[in-house]
Amino acid sequence: MPEAMGQDWVKWAGVLILGFPLGILILNELIIRYRRQHRPIVEPLCILRNLVLPILAGLILLTQVLELSPESSGVRLVTTLLWVAGIYGALSGLKVLMFQEAKATSWQARVPDLVLDLGQFFLIASGLTIILSTVWQINLGGLLTALGVGSLVIGLALQDALKNLFSGILLLFERPFGLGDWLKVGDQIGQVIQVNWRSVYLETKGRELVVIPNSTLAQGSFNNLSRPTNLLVAIVVLRFSYDDPPNRVKQILRQTALGTEGVLADPEPWAVTVSYDDFYITYKVGLFVEGYDQFLKCQFEFTSRVWYAAKRHGLTIPYPTRLEYQLDSADLAPTKATVKLGEALQVLPNVGTLNPEVLAQSNQSTRLHYYSQGEWVLREGDRVSGLHLILRGQVVVLLQHTSGEMQEINRLSQGEFFGEKALMAGETSDVGVIASEDLEIVILEPEIVALLLERIPMLGREIYEIIALRQQSVQATQQSSSPV
Repeated sequence: MPEAMGQDWVKWAGVLILGFPLGILILNELIIRYRRQHRPIVEPLCILRNLVLPILAGLILLTQVLELSPESSGVRLVTTLLWVAGIYGALSGLKVLMFQEAKATSWQARVPDLVLDLGQFFLIASGLTIILSTVWQINLGGLLTALGVGSLVIGLALQDALKNLFSGILLLFERPFGLGDWLKVGDQIGQVIQVNWRSVYLETKGRELVVIPNSTLAQGSFNNLSRPTNLLVAIVVLRFSYDDPPNRVKQILRQTALGTEGVLADPEPWAVTVSYDDFYITYKVGLFVEGYDQFLKCQFEFTSRVWYAAKRHGLTIPYPTRLEYQLDSADLAPTKATVKLGEALQVLPNVGTLNPEVLAQSNQSTRLHYYSQGEWVLREGDRVSGLHLILRGQVVVLLQHTSGEMQEINRLSQGEFFGEKALMAGETSDVGVIASEDLEIVILEPEIVALLLERIPMLGREIYEIIALRQQSVQATQQSSSPV
């Protein structure tokens, strides 16, 4: 019997000599593999390799090889370290497996950090209780009595911190907001990115970090812009001249809103007349958007597009003060539309210098149109009102496949035209045209085009050659996209 007991330390020594390096080697391989994959499991594996395994080897060395008494201070200290390292590693592994590697749509991904911190605190406190009672054999009753008196003093000293802690707990139970929600607290608007025992962290649109104590949120008021629904209304105030009929203005504003990316068609945008002021009529437009991240983007984009819509439809955005002009009728220059038309017609093939009388005859039925980058000029199936001549900017010509995807088939710039279907009575556009940059065009009505073709026959032949080539391109694209 003594010989068998004497051989136990040899067995344990062999286990340490072989098992410890083998365990380190296996953990190293796992850490290298998961680190290449950028997996968060690397952290608990490092704790296991650097802390738990060496301390466990030390405890085996003391108790099994050197055969020291478990009651000795050294063994108790190493046992305590092993418990602490084990709890630390277990909590780290549990956090990684349950929360950090969870899918973004799962409930684990929406758990605030404060809940995790409180859970870790109670688990660590439970572990320390086990260590004190089993390893050091301390009577916890007397310790709890002493802590009761000491906690009163500590509570008075840390009342502000405790107020934030319990305010955070109350907010968690009430759940007036969650991670990813947009909050408005005073003048600050930001997205909730973290909730801990003391504060709520908001990230603003300007990438600024705003830290708000939990007690401030619990005792004050704030707006949750993401609840009860993610639907928000962006309000834009605009002013137009008394010369523009209000109903026409509101119709144009609603059409412009529907053409703005991110603005919902259901519920439909609304426009109302607010007041009649000294120099203008004031209107309000409501844009329904999905989420606050689209709120400012749609608001700014719509405001920019209003200028182009006003130019296209002849609306006047008034100046805030009265302007006086003194003009001599003899010095009046040709209208902007006539000048622009002349410049545009000069870039057409074989036009040369047109007789000013032609411009005078066409001026009344010719309008300038302005489009913002990203705006649709023509959609597939739209009725074409005239030949669109590009004065400035560029457009992309798109064709829709049977699958619903849009394919680019052409790009047109200054001096080129589109909307040639207007020359064919009753025809609608078989392509879509969108402005790839700020665009200025003139729309030549069919009567004006007919007058030009009558005076310049060679121009007509070249235009129809271009139309034929484009039609072939459209047909080839349609055939290539059709299922075999």
